[in-house]
Amino acid sequence: MQADIVSNANTQAPTTSRVHMLDVVRGWSMFFIAGGDALLLAVCLAFPNLPGAAWMRFHLGHMQWEGFTFYDALFPTFLLISGASFTYSWQRQCAQGLSFTYRWGRLLLRTLLFIVLGVLYNGALSASSFAEIRYASVLGRIGLGVLLAAIAYVNLPERWRWVFFPVGLLAYAGLFELCGGDAPYAMNHNWAASIDRHFLPGRIDASGIDGLDPEGLVSTLGALFTAYLGMLLADFLRKKVPLKALWIALTGAGLLAFGFGGAPWVPIVKKLWTSTYVCVAGGWTLLFCAGIYLLTDVFHLKRCFAPITFFGTAALWFYLLPKLFDFRSAAWKLLSGVTTAWTTNQAIHALVCSLGSIILLWITVCLLRKGVQKS
Repeated sequence: MQADIVSNANTQAPTTSRVHMLDVVRGWSMFFIAGGDALLLAVCLAFPNLPGAAWMRFHLGHMQWEGFTFYDALFPTFLLISGASFTYSWQRQCAQGLSFTYRWGRLLLRTLLFIVLGVLYNGALSASSFAEIRYASVLGRIGLGVLLAAIAYVNLPERWRWVFFPVGLLAYAGLFELCGGDAPYAMNHNWAASIDRHFLPGRIDASGIDGLDPEGLVSTLGALFTAYLGMLLADFLRKKVPLKALWIALTGAGLLAFGFGGAPWVPIVKKLWTSTYVCVAGGWTLLFCAGIYLLTDVFHLKRCFAPITFFGTAALWFYLLPKLFDFRSAAWKLLSGVTTAWTTNQAIHALVCSLGSIILLWITVCLLRKGVQKS
């Protein structure tokens, strides 16, 4: 069995050329997660008459329940790229002759690390009891999503990998119909919320939904298909086929058609990570990937994206540091004198704070990374 698994993982030779698109797309999503959303929102508030300002403000927040916004695509984009990156790491380990036990042990350790970091990010050390700790987290979902997707990806023969994605999404939708009763996608009192309420330990970040954690147990099953889609994308990128960007774009358009077309039966709900949400988020991400791939890996304009790429290559730093240090207050202390002398407009002050905090965060991560590399 071990030999079969290794054979499946090595159906294509590992590539030595780096796909720069992956780092750019991951960096793009991390830029917004690390404060780019606040920066754009500050621009909209400072210049309310700017064309498209109202539209941008709407799309810089999550849908309360059913529907889709630009902000709803950021997390699945990052998860999809994490799935793609896994396959390159896995094939590199296979090429190095690392044992089956070592490779899976390393993946399990990575998953555990992400879960622990997610719990700490949620403020576990400041909780007065175990019951007040939120155990579900964004980082935990990334770790578990990639792990669950990897189990299917590594063990399936290559010809069946592409079949697993649509069949799995249909099965996931069927699970809601089977277990959800008369209203499987209802905002309150749905079956996924009941599962979280009874089986998820600690505190639930309900976000106004009765007992449902947005990174809860049931929706993690949906998230694995987002990570798995990234693994399929990486498989395709390694193939020697012409017009890759076009095929990626066509696949993205097809996913959007399935997602929006199926919405009357399976609503697009991020908090449940429904099958249609996987398709819509994946479709927009693939369209974006196609455009960036064309620019960075076909036309070789990767240097133009260097600042954004840095957000992708140091993503964990950019995610964790703002939780540990208030860069916004630090930026205001540095810039308040000049800003208040220039204008008394509070919206402009907020814009300066947002821009200064991102620049300060970027510089801090750059210095820390250089320090770690030197040591």
